[in-house]
Amino acid sequence: MPVLKNTIAPLALMISLVMPAFAQNAQEDDGSYTLQNAPVKREIALMCRFESECFEAESCAETTFSFDLKGRAGGLTATDMAVEVAMVSEIGDATLIGVRSGSAMSLSGGAFDARHLLTIAEGGAARYTLHYADGPMAISYLGACE
Repeated sequence: MPVLKNTIAPLALMISLVMPAFAQNAQEDDGSYTLQNAPVKREIALMCRFESECFEAESCAETTFSFDLKGRAGGLTATDMAVEVAMVSEIGDATLIGVRSGSAMSLSGGAFDARHLLTIAEGGAARYTLHYADGPMAISYLGACE
């Protein structure tokens, strides 16, 4: 009987320690995470400035075009997150959604008549492309977001 008694006490202690972990995982993951209730959240505030503008097949030219990005990212970890930002610029505003991996981001959005695609590399180098349905035509910008 002493052997059984010496085994039950440590076993009961181990079970009591791991039960909270099982209870946390017992809840169904219904996929209802949003940017507002994601376990990890980050605010996004960037200024994107571009030096080069390329219109269709024409030669690229210098530009001073810029816009602000303000919004948030959220996910299960700080490494990979979903992103929603407001892009505010002199040519109009748009909501962009996408993903963030580290500090790199890939975002897209806008209305049917003007679609936006923004890619930001780890170091901040950025390419922004604006696609218009009328034409159709595209304008590309090269610069950086900080």
